[in-house]
Amino acid sequence: MNIENALIRYRNYGKNITIVKREIQIHFNPSFISAIIGPRRAGKTLFMIQLINALDVPESNKIFINGEDIDFEGISIKDLDNVEDTINKIYKIDYSKQVWLFIDEIQRFPSWSKWVRTLNDENKYRLVISGSTSELSTEKLPSELRGRALNTIVLPFSFRESLSANNITYGKYLDSQKIGEIREKFDEFMKYGGYPQVVLEKNTKLKTKILGELLETVMQHDILEKRHIRNSKLLKAFINAAIGSACRQISYISLSNWLTSNGLSMTRQTAINYLSYAEEVFLFFQIFPFSNKPKMRNVNPKLYLADSGLLGLISDDKSKQLENQILIELIRRGNNVNYYLDNKSEVDFVINNKKVTALIQVSSSLSDPVTYTRETKAIVNAAEKLKCNNLVIITENEEKTIRVGRKIIKVIPAWKWLLNL
Repeated sequence: MNIENALIRYRNYGKNITIVKREIQIHFNPSFISAIIGPRRAGKTLFMIQLINALDVPESNKIFINGEDIDFEGISIKDLDNVEDTINKIYKIDYSKQVWLFIDEIQRFPSWSKWVRTLNDENKYRLVISGSTSELSTEKLPSELRGRALNTIVLPFSFRESLSANNITYGKYLDSQKIGEIREKFDEFMKYGGYPQVVLEKNTKLKTKILGELLETVMQHDILEKRHIRNSKLLKAFINAAIGSACRQISYISLSNWLTSNGLSMTRQTAINYLSYAEEVFLFFQIFPFSNKPKMRNVNPKLYLADSGLLGLISDDKSKQLENQILIELIRRGNNVNYYLDNKSEVDFVINNKKVTALIQVSSSLSDPVTYTRETKAIVNAAEKLKCNNLVIITENEEKTIRVGRKIIKVIPAWKWLLNL
């Protein structure tokens, strides 16, 4: 372990790095620690660099620490005091101005939450921390940091950001050539997703390889090793089975029974634990049914992945990929999302920001009369029950307005919806 080497290595970090500007809003408050959370390789570090480069303070007052640096390997709680001493040794800090301390992958440090609380109490730094675990989120934040941190989630590139990364510009008015270019990138985005490294890679075979290695790293490094799980075969089989169940209600019993039938014994509790571990590292998201009954709000969740590219490793179902990417975009936009289900119909997404503000159905196409009737009846039924008039059906390519009784449904292509056009 060599703390000085670890800090010197990242002095003026990001100064000459070209980054894709993220469309992420972070609200700094001097009274709070800023916590940046999200999946592994979604771009949290580069977002930190974006923030660092935008700061109007001397370079000596911008301190970046990488928790995954090899020279921090084996660091103990006692060694943490030496980190500040080394900062003061390396950086010529101007304490008459604001000092910013960025700590990436904070969870790699022992007793990290107590350390951050101590740093915050010193009131010497504006603290920005990041981590690939939901332990930094508001719901699971350690007790010593509750009420002291505000979190910002960084997900893989949005479709808008993926176009920007590929130097594709667009405006409100698009000619046929530009629409064709955007739709080609949209098809690619649905298939391979928005992980920055994948978006920037031109070789499609390498895109798939990168996604496969990413999934393997999350399973091995973030779940198996962190949770000290010995049966790697069972964990990986469960994750793959869960990915195959994406965009559907998750059944722990069905998953465990399916694995058991394939020669891998698994209890329902083990399935619950494994899914919880995967959620903690943002591999999966769950949404729950909308209901006015408290008991119904935490049952029968539907499962989604952090990115449709991971879904593409297991399934080539375009309808699933489309629905998954719409859900992630809704989360990216800061919405509270449920789904609606009664004995007459199911609606994919209920936007519930203190009250129901929109109903969204996702369907590849409405050209089939049976599909058209099913989807429109479902959303109108839910609209009447939930007293909502903002009704949207997102398709691959279709665009029109449908009137059903007094209800108006806006049908919009996914690429347009994703671009806010």
